Amino acid sequence: MGRGRNHFFRKMFFFLFFLIGKIAMKNIELYLCSFLIMVCLFVSCSDENLDCTRAMQDIQNQMKESDLLKSVVKEDNQYVFLFETNKITIPTELVESVDTDVENWKSTLTLVNGSTYIIPFLGTSIDKLVLSSTVNPSGCNPLSANVVLKLPVLGRIKLIVHSKPGRHTPDVEYTFKEIGMKQTIPVLGLYPNYDNQVTLVYLDLQGNIRASSDLRIRTEALANRRLPKDIRVVVADYEHMEPGMNLVNSPGQDETDTSIPYMVDADGEIRWIIDWEKSDEHRYIGIGCGLIRMQNGNYMTGDGNHHRMVEVDMMGNTIHNWDMLERGYTVHHAISQDKKGNILATVSKTSAKIASGKDVRINDFIIMMDPEKGEIIKEWDLVNMLDSTRYGMTDYSITSDPYGQSASNWAHNNGILEWGDDYLATARYQGIFKFNKAGGIEWIISPHKYWRDGYLKLLLNPLHADGTPITDPEVIAGTKNCDDFEWPWGCHTAVPLPNGHIFYFNNGYGRNFQFNFKDRNSFYTCGVEYEIDEVNRTVRQVWQYGKERGYEYFTPARSGVQFLEQTGNRLICPGMMNTLSNGKVGARVTEVDPKTQNVVFELELEDAIYQRVYRMPLYPDNQ
Repeated sequence: MGRGRNHFFRKMFFFLFFLIGKIAMKNIELYLCSFLIMVCLFVSCSDENLDCTRAMQDIQNQMKESDLLKSVVKEDNQYVFLFETNKITIPTELVESVDTDVENWKSTLTLVNGSTYIIPFLGTSIDKLVLSSTVNPSGCNPLSANVVLKLPVLGRIKLIVHSKPGRHTPDVEYTFKEIGMKQTIPVLGLYPNYDNQVTLVYLDLQGNIRASSDLRIRTEALANRRLPKDIRVVVADYEHMEPGMNLVNSPGQDETDTSIPYMVDADGEIRWIIDWEKSDEHRYIGIGCGLIRMQNGNYMTGDGNHHRMVEVDMMGNTIHNWDMLERGYTVHHAISQDKKGNILATVSKTSAKIASGKDVRINDFIIMMDPEKGEIIKEWDLVNMLDSTRYGMTDYSITSDPYGQSASNWAHNNGILEWGDDYLATARYQGIFKFNKAGGIEWIISPHKYWRDGYLKLLLNPLHADGTPITDPEVIAGTKNCDDFEWPWGCHTAVPLPNGHIFYFNNGYGRNFQFNFKDRNSFYTCGVEYEIDEVNRTVRQVWQYGKERGYEYFTPARSGVQFLEQTGNRLICPGMMNTLSNGKVGARVTEVDPKTQNVVFELELEDAIYQRVYRMPLYPDNQ
C-alpha cells in the first residue's frame, strides 16, 4: 500500500464518519453500522503504521554503533539493507524512498507513513569527516598538528606521515587505539619548512579499511639557535639498524640555558621538537639528562634550573608540574620509572650538610615519587651507603662544586634504574653500584684505590677475558691499565642487558686517576659490557666499543648508552667534544652490531652537546 493510498484512506475515513453521522442522527442502527466500518478502515491504516514502526525498530535493533550501511538493493518485493556485519530486509510496500549521499556518509530512508531516518553509510573518502587541522597546537611543538574528525560510527584512525621522496626513513605509520566517534588525532613526525603529505585511514574495529583521505600540512622552518649547525649521517646500514628516531636531549648552549629535546630520523632530519623557548611556563627549563618516555606515553623530566618534575604529553602540553623545592629537594641528572610506574630521580636534599656542617651536600640522594600525586614514597641517602670520604677522582683544575669532586659533590650520582627487585646506579666519582630497597649495597664496581676497609668486601674483583683473576695490584687499584679489562672512569647510565650483564658508558674521565688532557693517547671513551658473578664477587669485561676510535671519540662528561631490543645492537652516545669527520667539534650517535663490531649507523651533530640520546618509535605503544 503506497503513501498516496494511505493518505486517501485517512481523508475518506473522516469524511464518511462526518457524513454518516449526519444521516445516523435519524437512524441509530445505521450509525452503529457505519461506525464499525470506519473502525475497520482505521485499523487498516494503523496496521500500516505499525508495520513501518516495526520495520524501523528492526533496523535500529540490528544497527550497531560500529556498523555502517554498505548498500541497498531492491529484490522482488523487499529492500535488502546490507551492513558491514549483517543485513536487514524491509517490504517494498513500506518504503517510500532511499536516498544515499556517499560523500557525506549517510543514507536517508523515508517510509510510507512519512517518517524519515538517517542511516550511517559507508563512504569513499573521509574528507567531509575532517572538522579541522591545526599546526603546533601546544605552541611549542612546531612539527606537530591536531586533526579533529567526526566519524559516523565507532572506528579507529590509522595515520601515515609520508617520508620525503628518496629518503631511507620509512613512513611514520601508527594506528590509534581510541574508538570514539569524535577524535583528535595528534600528528607527529612532520618535516620542517615543508608541505607534508599525511594520510588518514578510517578503520573498523577489526582493522578493516573503510576509507581514507590525503591531507597537506604545511610547516615553518625551525629557527631555534640551540639546534646543531649541521646534522650529518656518516654511516647508515639501513637493513641492520634499529628502527625508530633518535631523541636528542640537548641542554641548550650551557647548563642554565633553555633545554631543547628533539628527534632526528635515519636521514638526519629533525622530525619532532619541544621548543620551550616559546613557552612562558617552561622557558629556561633545565632538563638534566633529558626526557624519559613514561609508561602512559607521556614524557617526564627533572628541571634542574627551577627544581621541578615536569610531565608533558607528546605535543608538549603540561600534564604535571611538581615543585620539588617544596618537597625539600633540588633535581639533577637522571630519572627513570619502575615497574609500578613510580619515578626514580637523582636529587640533592636542601637540608643535607657535609660532615663539618658547613656546606650543603649535592648529587647524593635518590627518591621514589608517585607521578600522579607528587608524593615522595622513598628516600635513599648515599652517604649511608657509599664512602663519602673517597676523593680519588678529584681534578683540581675544576673548582666549581657542580662539576668537580669535593666534600659537597663527593659522589655525583648520575644514573638510577630499577633492576629486578633491586636498583642499579652510577656515580661519576665512585663507580657503578647495586642496592636493595632498604638501601643496602649489594656490590660496587670501582677501582679499589682510596676505599676504606669497611667497603672492600663490597667491591667486585676483576677478571681477565678468559675468566682468570687479575692479580696485578696496580690494575686492581686502578693506577694501571689492563688490555682486556677497564674500570669505570667518570661513568654514566649503566643499564641491564637481557643476558643478565650490564652495559654502561665509560667516559674515560680521570683514567688511572690522571687528568693530563694534553696526553691524547690516554684519553678515549667506550661503551662497556660487564658480566657480574654475585656469588664469587667478580666482574669480567666481555665487550667494548670506542677504545679503538681514540681521542676523536673522547668525551669527558654527559653521554650514555642504550640496548636496542629489536636488533640487539648497542647505541653509544658521546655527547660532547668529539672531533667530527669534517674536523669540527660536536657530538655523535653510534649504533654498533656487537656480533660483528660493525658500525651500522652514525650521526654527527656539529657544534652541539647533549645529555642523553635514546632510539625510540615516534609514537608510544599505548596511544
